[in-house]
Amino acid sequence: MSAWGCPHDIEGKCSRVNNIPCDLGMKGCVLFGRFRFADPAKNRPKKLPASLVHVSPPADDK
Repeated sequence: MSAWGCPHDIEGKCSRVNNIPCDLGMKGCVLFGRFRFADPAKNRPKKLPASLVHVSPPADDK
């Protein structure tokens, strides 16, 4: 059996994200946005197709 260990996890703290407690997939984590997690809060929001993105015209500056 094998296990994975994060190289940024030092004694339970993330050396990449200001030495806060390690929480795999948190914002700033090397795994953020690369993998899907069971917890939806750790997943990057899905991008909307360009056809659904509404861009308002620039306002006239007078």
